[in-house]
Amino acid sequence: MTNFQIYSDGSADIPLNIADEKNIKIIPFYISFDSENYYKELFEITRDEFFEKLINKKLFPKTSLPSIQDYIDSFTPALESGTDILCFTITDTLSGSYHSALSAKEILLEKYASRKIHIINSWAATGAAQLMVYEACKMRDNKINIETTYEICEKMKKDLRIMFMVGALTHLEKGGRIGKLVSLSGGILKIKPLIELKNGEINVAGVVRSRKNGLKKLVEITNEHFIKNNENPENYVFTIGTTNTPEEVPAFFNELCTSLPAENFIEPFNIGATIASHTGPDTAGVCFVKKYQCYL
Repeated sequence: MTNFQIYSDGSADIPLNIADEKNIKIIPFYISFDSENYYKELFEITRDEFFEKLINKKLFPKTSLPSIQDYIDSFTPALESGTDILCFTITDTLSGSYHSALSAKEILLEKYASRKIHIINSWAATGAAQLMVYEACKMRDNKINIETTYEICEKMKKDLRIMFMVGALTHLEKGGRIGKLVSLSGGILKIKPLIELKNGEINVAGVVRSRKNGLKKLVEITNEHFIKNNENPENYVFTIGTTNTPEEVPAFFNELCTSLPAENFIEPFNIGATIASHTGPDTAGVCFVKKYQCYL
């Protein structure tokens, strides 16, 4: 049997219309601005509502991961219909969503012992996780079975990267995602931090003093990645993500395409509330994942 249902938690920032087109089930994170009322991202709070509070009202949001019960409720209809499950979660270094999904799997297999449930800790978030989910959809639609798809994705996550710039380190520091000393230095020097996410870990990749130079530097470190690792960018798919600065995309795209294959880019996407709660506004970056055919 090659047919299986693909799930992703909300951290992959997959637009709901594309999720419907590709038959991806989304299990959302929760967002709160008062630590009392939590709303399902996209389903109960829109992106515009979120950024209105984040930017204009300067509120610090909090996120809450999908519960074990959320995963159970989402998985059960597929299992009841006799369908196997492949589910992607944000890297476990940034959230406990992966462990919620694993716990749900253990509970459900007691009742649905004949079914397969594979949970993938993506080692990623936002656009890189999104691209990996899309590659899994291609495999499913090309009649590759769930076991092979799972094995390829476990290899794929080691090669994916996110190169991004944040407006400041304030939100990352407040959420405990990066050291306070680095955040303090950023505040004093008025710098724009460049960050790389690889193998599930956040690493500072450089600093600049302006957004224009920051985007150029992101292009530079992206190119350096392929040169240093002796990788061919033709083997990768790319996308660009922004929070509240979509106007930066055309120039950023043109810069990237001076050395990367333009035809391998998919549509730019909006970084959602789950990720923006921790990176803050003015976040922009490039995400890339190796094509599944490279692992066959």
